[in-house]
Amino acid sequence: MTPRPTGRRQPGTPADARARLHDAEAFLDTAEVAKDADVKTTNAIHAAIAAADAICCFALRERSADANHAAAIDLLRTVDPQLAATLARLLSRKQQAAYETRDVSTKDAAICVRQATSIVEAARRRALTA
Repeated sequence: MTPRPTGRRQPGTPADARARLHDAEAFLDTAEVAKDADVKTTNAIHAAIAAADAICCFALRERSADANHAAAIDLLRTVDPQLAATLARLLSRKQQAAYETRDVSTKDAAICVRQATSIVEAARRRALTA
């Protein structure tokens, strides 16, 4: 049996899920057109986080409300382990993209956008069946 994820959570309705999906799509739109690799990566990460929230709201009627993103990964893992692994890979770039002087490469930024797109698309599919 998989242990219940830890971390702060908050209830989430289908309306909350759709609102987070809207945010995810806006972040992804920005990531796709951004010229700067760090900005592209940071927005892709925010898109993935919002989409993960939407997926969890649709599936579990709750989402992570923890400042530690590991809690969001753990909660998403209960719904879809593959998407949780993708989110973890994206979040591993957050420190570099948002806070360090060492820039994310153009190639890695493109990979992050593709990874975020996969999570946003999964949230969109859930919205169609919710």
